[in-house]
Amino acid sequence: MAFRHFATVLVAVLVTSAGPDAVAHHSVGGEFNVNKIVQLNGVVSDVEWANPHIYIHLDVKDAAGAVTAWRLESVPVGMMRKAGLSKALLLGNEQMANVTAYLARDGTPHLGYLVKITYADGHHYQFASDK
Repeated sequence: MAFRHFATVLVAVLVTSAGPDAVAHHSVGGEFNVNKIVQLNGVVSDVEWANPHIYIHLDVKDAAGAVTAWRLESVPVGMMRKAGLSKALLLGNEQMANVTAYLARDGTPHLGYLVKITYADGHHYQFASDK
């Protein structure tokens, strides 16, 4: 009986000390506006292959040649692996890529949720509905 009480207290302490990122989680619709879709063309410059979500960095050049770095959230590592994808595949060998993304709900510039990425050679990956 004493062990069960100790285990309950230990779990309560661990959960409350874990911090808000470990306890809370968000939905795509809670963080991103699924009704505000943007089309981007650029090169994948980096992939943050880490939980809780993978982030793809897309360098987008404007008409004047200035580069804007976009950070695009995606699914967790486990889902990517289950789909047979890897960091190397997402990097795309520095090919141009067309990206469809939902914009951040709070208006954070250059932040979105990756809906679909299509590379110059025609292969693509779909991560969410693009309606």
